[in-house]
Amino acid sequence: MTTTSQVSPEDGPDDVFAHFRPPFDLISAMLFGLAFCPTAPLRRTFPAVPFLSVWGRTPLVVWFARITEVWYRDAEGRPRPATETGQVPYNELNVMALQWQRTVFVPGIYATSQLSVRIGHGYGMPKRLIAMEVRRSEGQVVATAIDGAHRSVAHAHLMGSGTILARALSVWWPRWTWPARFPSGSDVRALIQEMPRAQIARLHHGRLAVEAAWLPVPVALLPLGLHLPGLSMRLPPASPAWRAARSEAIP
Repeated sequence: MTTTSQVSPEDGPDDVFAHFRPPFDLISAMLFGLAFCPTAPLRRTFPAVPFLSVWGRTPLVVWFARITEVWYRDAEGRPRPATETGQVPYNELNVMALQWQRTVFVPGIYATSQLSVRIGHGYGMPKRLIAMEVRRSEGQVVATAIDGAHRSVAHAHLMGSGTILARALSVWWPRWTWPARFPSGSDVRALIQEMPRAQIARLHHGRLAVEAAWLPVPVALLPLGLHLPGLSMRLPPASPAWRAARSEAIP
């Protein structure tokens, strides 16, 4: 699922940013779903996080994505496509747990690109490699992510072209997302630049199952989701406070 990039396996996040400098511009097709997981394992694993809980369950926003383009900046500050590394396009599974504040907590991110995992670690993201496939045919999306003995799946039927809903939402773009916080203590906000289509997705089958203490049993995705093809998003540089704290922690 991965190929060799310009960065060697021994390189750390700082070495990665020496070659691939933020901000990063990404274009992707995302299939969003919603699930409710038991709050107790989340709180045992992350006791300092104020998870939103409804009758003992915390809402999770889950997306299965196919990232088709990534642009970074070279040493001279010029935009360059990451497709030249052989690590893009790639697939990604992202899990976000809602909190009481206007923030989300990200307990896990899973990707098929080793380069994406290393860049994610530079932001403090809990990102690791898995096997994953995302297929789209006329009017439907099928995604499968395999994490050890665990399998997350989503089979969605897409409704309509999505242009009407996208036009209605266009008044919001560009717009910064809520802060996403990670177990490392870092956080990041992404800038949504463009959303050309937004399709309602009817999920015939959806399940989240990963190898993690915070999710000891699989949970089902709700029947309705959202498919965003061609979503354009910018990831700014990591926050100065996080970069400074990380630099102090490295001997």
